[in-house]
Amino acid sequence: MASEEELFASVDALLEEEPQLPPPAERARLREAAGITQARLAVALKTSTQTVKNYENGRSEPKSPRLEAYQRLLKGWAAKYPAHTSSAAPAPVVAPQPEVAETFTGSAAPEQAEVAAPVQAPAALAAPARSAMSRRPAAKKAAAPAVDPRFPHGPLAVLDGDSSAYGAGGIVLNCPATTIPELVEWTLRESGLGAPKLNRYGKDSDPLIVLTAAAAVKLGLPERLEGHEQRRSLRLPEDHPVVKQVTKAKWQLTQRGFGPWARIYRKAQGRDRQCVQLAVLSWDALDERSWPGVAEMEPADI
Repeated sequence: MASEEELFASVDALLEEEPQLPPPAERARLREAAGITQARLAVALKTSTQTVKNYENGRSEPKSPRLEAYQRLLKGWAAKYPAHTSSAAPAPVVAPQPEVAETFTGSAAPEQAEVAAPVQAPAALAAPARSAMSRRPAAKKAAAPAVDPRFPHGPLAVLDGDSSAYGAGGIVLNCPATTIPELVEWTLRESGLGAPKLNRYGKDSDPLIVLTAAAAVKLGLPERLEGHEQRRSLRLPEDHPVVKQVTKAKWQLTQRGFGPWARIYRKAQGRDRQCVQLAVLSWDALDERSWPGVAEMEPADI
């Protein structure tokens, strides 16, 4: 039979395997208890405010070494600001009021049923108020823009090297692709990315996948084009393994080839376009003059 020391050692080994963070809501509570803003925490963690927001709403999780630093901070705050479970006082017993209960039918709120019925005003005085209210137009709420069911996740996503695709509004998708053809298939079949046409004479926008340097390398692309580029066209040579993969999978490249902005397509079947656009960040797809610091930004912020 295992001794107490052996059991404790086994449990401690499990605890040390991977840093454990409290639930997202508790992370936000601890930060607010410490009086720290999300922006200030982002500076401390060397990341962006949006990334901290994602940590606190459960849309993404930090990775090492930021994970260990965040865990250490939260443990320190938890020791200073433990959660207090306050026991709610029992609600006072309210005597039943059948005459009020008859006035408020099933949809009445409980607190309304406890208020004594107001003194009934004479009909001659109450009538003008009712007529004035009946003439007042009802306020109309602005209708929220309809979301195209074909593109629930927006027009684009930024792919990192850990199979996470970050979309607009904090959406994080799991992308299992390990090759460019697999990425194209996933984008068109599973990602829910794209944008509907702006008018009836237009066309739907092709989904855009932005590749970080880590994602490019994972998919078999060179991190930079040095040694592979043709200066005049800035594209991979036709004998590059990725270009061969695309051709073998019966996808096509435009005349620009596989460059910083690449379009991979098949001929449309009916009205359904089959085209994905790729932007490779480490190939200077986004000009630093217009996008300063983009190379150092977190995928979720790009």
